[in-house]
Amino acid sequence: MKQILIVDDEKKFLLSLTEGLKSRLNDVKVFTAHNGKEALEVLKSTTVDLLVTDLKMPIMDGFELLAIMSTHFASTPVIVMTAFGTPHIEKHIRQFGSV
Repeated sequence: MKQILIVDDEKKFLLSLTEGLKSRLNDVKVFTAHNGKEALEVLKSTTVDLLVTDLKMPIMDGFELLAIMSTHFASTPVIVMTAFGTPHIEKHIRQFGSV
């Protein structure tokens, strides 16, 4: 079973994305976190096959999470989603090996 961690501070969006993935992928377990700090707690106890994260979040934002992922969980693929995308932000996240 594949395990995905979704990180976003918007609860309705997080629920919608989680339910959408579960309805389309039979062999997947979805974990959620509301910020980077919560995501790290999940990552300490669970191996995930994919991390999907927002960038703009309270407590620990997606950029800080990406920095930690690149050093401590470098083999975990990361997809970044944001409503505030710019070419500069895209270039910055690609430095972490994220999409």
